[in-house]
Amino acid sequence: IKTGFERSIFVGTTIVSMYFKNGETEDAQKVFYSISDKDVVLWTEMITGHSRLADGNIAIKFYNQMCREGHKVDSFALTGALNMCADLTILKQGEMIHSQALKTGYDVEMSVCGSLVDMYSKNGSIEAARSIFSQALDPDLKCWNSMLGGYSHHGMAEEAFQLFYEILKHGLRPDQVTFLSLLSAFNHSGLVEKAKFLWNYMKQDRIDPGPKHYSCMVSLLSRAGLLDEAEEMIVKSPYSEDNLELWRTLLSSCVIGKNMRIGVHAADQVLRIDPEDSATYILLSNLYATAGKWDGVIEMRRKIRGLMLEKGPGLSWLEAENNNIKVFFSGIQSNPENDEAQAASHRLQRNMKRSETDEPDAISYSS
Repeated sequence: IKTGFERSIFVGTTIVSMYFKNGETEDAQKVFYSISDKDVVLWTEMITGHSRLADGNIAIKFYNQMCREGHKVDSFALTGALNMCADLTILKQGEMIHSQALKTGYDVEMSVCGSLVDMYSKNGSIEAARSIFSQALDPDLKCWNSMLGGYSHHGMAEEAFQLFYEILKHGLRPDQVTFLSLLSAFNHSGLVEKAKFLWNYMKQDRIDPGPKHYSCMVSLLSRAGLLDEAEEMIVKSPYSEDNLELWRTLLSSCVIGKNMRIGVHAADQVLRIDPEDSATYILLSNLYATAGKWDGVIEMRRKIRGLMLEKGPGLSWLEAENNNIKVFFSGIQSNPENDEAQAASHRLQRNMKRSETDEPDAISYSS
């Protein structure tokens, strides 16, 4: 920095990459703006760097700025931007990037193809995702996984299972991502036996299930009423000592199934990990209520009041005109557009109240 070498494109790009790896986005941006002659590699580093850190809004802004200034995009920039369009579910921007991929010929590259499949799937366009996947000449496992994830996202468990067999037919070895997508699909569809088959297949293939795989299985078994099996799976897992979510998932199902024995054990495990977990006290209160143990209900509610825990602000976003992404936090009044947003909200409320007083025959239906 003292010698000014950070303004060199080669040194500067390396420094930017280093800052992103350490999560220091502001420092990365300072170095980026200090470089006068920016190339596609540096721009791509800004896009993928923010993408990896889940700063989707900023990643898309850098991508749009890169295009406005006339820089040529490469497969890495396209992939990073498409991934953010998938995560933020902004279809319009994703379609524009798809158009650029077609014009530049990068749509045939597997990294871009997989990201396109993922983007369309998460934006609700499963048929578009299928169409792109079907045109891939020799899809790699990542591309197969993207299509598999799309089926899982849309609850298409049977299609996902058939695709799994196609992966095997093509001589590819499924990885953890493959199995997670399948287990997630089976979980949402309640397919216990197929999930058990897949679980055993993983073990035979010597693929170690991670916490998310266990979470799918515990959720599926619990919701199917197989609480003893779910409890046994957690106990035998390498995550029984420190994974709060596994035990809380089991506890939630115990409330529904009115299983006091397993429910109390699950709650004890959660509170051992986090003694101030308010959600567990609420679930325990509900569990005691289902059993008519009102002393337990009173005790749990007393503990909940004592914790005085506050939830973090909710977050949402929408895609506005000119590909602008607006981010909103609940309870935050400092946004400069807050007054305008509140005024729009009040107008909508008034319109809804007026529509409730309208006569039924005032509504027209298209045949």
